[in-house]
Amino acid sequence: MDEVAEVADEVLRLTGIRKSFGIGTPTETEILHGIDLVLQKGEFVALIGPSGSGKSTLLNLIGLLDRPTSGRLCIEGTDTTTLDEAQLTRLRGHRVGFVFQSHYLISAFTALENVMMPMLLDRGRPDAAMRTVARDLLARVGLADRADYPASNMSGGQQQRVAIARALAMSPPLILADEPTGNLDTKATEGIFALMREIAAASGTTFLLVTHNLGLAHQCDRIIELVDGQVVTAG
Repeated sequence: MDEVAEVADEVLRLTGIRKSFGIGTPTETEILHGIDLVLQKGEFVALIGPSGSGKSTLLNLIGLLDRPTSGRLCIEGTDTTTLDEAQLTRLRGHRVGFVFQSHYLISAFTALENVMMPMLLDRGRPDAAMRTVARDLLARVGLADRADYPASNMSGGQQQRVAIARALAMSPPLILADEPTGNLDTKATEGIFALMREIAAASGTTFLLVTHNLGLAHQCDRIIELVDGQVVTAG
């Protein structure tokens, strides 16, 4: 029973993931060398490593923005390496949320409209249900009173809160946060980190946080360290 429960709680499993660029050319280079990794439901995990270690390449694979050269990448039990591009796009839109260092909000849009974007892309036209979800998410990140403000009129910390709400719009089981506090001051960093931890604990959403901030990394459930395309620490 325990083994069945453990598999059911897996959000992400990477098995023997390798990634090469320039395949078949004299400059062919393997960046990732057989990555094995499992993330469980509700985990809050830091991914660290020096520049050039392969973090961005790994994140692109997990986010289904690129394909591995070999190995298996499963999200909630679905082997993504067998999917075509349309299936990958749909799975990414529904099962993975993204928060970046730069928030990538549409500055002329309101906070509400920005949070609605993933739902609009999925369903094609706005409706009352989308607006309700978006307002609820903005309230969840402490911005209920800023829903109708243009993103351009918000502080950096507020914009990143909108970005987190947008990442949650499709209720994904996995959120990839790539240096989400890199452009923020200390106070805003602490607030954003606490918010993400609260969301993970309350909703069971799994977070993979890429960071150079070792102080934040050591506050996560565990640390995965990547060096020269290999996992050297995963606990």
